[in-house]
Amino acid sequence: MNDGRSFYFLWVSQMIANAGDVLYIVGLIQLVYLSSGSVLTLTLIPLTITFSRLIGSFLTPLLLHRFPLRRILLSSMFGKVVVLSAVFFMKEEAIVWILLLVSMNAFLDGWASPVRQAMLPEFAGKESLPKANSLVATSDNTVNLASWPIGAFFVALVGGGPLLLITISLYLVGWLLTFGIKHIPLLKKEVPLLKEQLSSGWAYSFSHPSIRNILILDSLLAFTGAVWISAILYVYVEDVLDKSAAWWGYINAFFSGGCLIGGVIFYKLAKLPAIKLIIGGSILTGIVTVWFIHPVFAVMALVLSFLLGVVGQLQGIAHLTILQTQTESEQLGAVFSAQEVLVTAAFGISTLMFGWLAESFGIDLAFYVSAFLSVGAGIFAFVQRKTLYYQLNE
Repeated sequence: MNDGRSFYFLWVSQMIANAGDVLYIVGLIQLVYLSSGSVLTLTLIPLTITFSRLIGSFLTPLLLHRFPLRRILLSSMFGKVVVLSAVFFMKEEAIVWILLLVSMNAFLDGWASPVRQAMLPEFAGKESLPKANSLVATSDNTVNLASWPIGAFFVALVGGGPLLLITISLYLVGWLLTFGIKHIPLLKKEVPLLKEQLSSGWAYSFSHPSIRNILILDSLLAFTGAVWISAILYVYVEDVLDKSAAWWGYINAFFSGGCLIGGVIFYKLAKLPAIKLIIGGSILTGIVTVWFIHPVFAVMALVLSFLLGVVGQLQGIAHLTILQTQTESEQLGAVFSAQEVLVTAAFGISTLMFGWLAESFGIDLAFYVSAFLSVGAGIFAFVQRKTLYYQLNE
């Protein structure tokens, strides 16, 4: 570990911020639904978040050429405190103003994610990086798994407004902890033209085969993952399992639990070549996805959901570790900015596509297409295995 103190401050501050992100959405959904009474209006929230986060990630390179990483992270977190405070005071206003503030919050999130990923290799060091990624992924999933039921409990107990105040407090704590992260000086260079600032990370990424292929696989992973959105799973529970809506929650919980265990397992598999996790994970995901649409009995769907969470987490951390280790340190922020844009765009497009497939041809076809693409990703990784080979504990 190059700088354990900074790593732990980064880890804890972002874990607290992630908890705030979940609680904020839970509280906001309750407030918006009470004021509008419209399910259609609720769907505008994730759509707004996806689009705004994409724009924020795309514009992140403009900041990377001008400000140190810690300052960008501090600005993003403090901006979220201000925006969420505005949401709290304007919660009774028209939905258009709420969506505008939600958009601003997601835009700031688009900065934070690439910056965090760029800082991790600096503090963890090459040898400790796989285990650091595993620790961060495990804690992220633990927070997500715990925050949704906790948020729902607080909404039922005190309502969405007080929950927003709790979230603001969490953001403030996370912001203060960020000051404990070591300052990484910005190398003074001549600031390139605007076009070059926005395109340099993309040019760098696609000129390096290992980085380019991981970004392609990340996009495919995000694309196939959209079949697991809540709307499709809700129909799956009703049409395939013939169970109550409670099973919709069970499936999500088992998947999240699988992601949590996947992070722990990755910690134990540090000696395994990453390419084996990537190829095996993609093909296994395709097989399990087909099995998921034809479970022998309902409980099997929970087991398969858990397995999909484990495999997906192993793939995701392997992708991340290769990306971090194969990218020059000064290019990390720009590369992760490109990754965030590609992943967000792929998920947004595929959400519409899988929704249309499920509506027009039934959810079976949506799952079959997802399975086909997963296996295709595994074949692609096998063909490109020489560019993706990296021993995780090198």
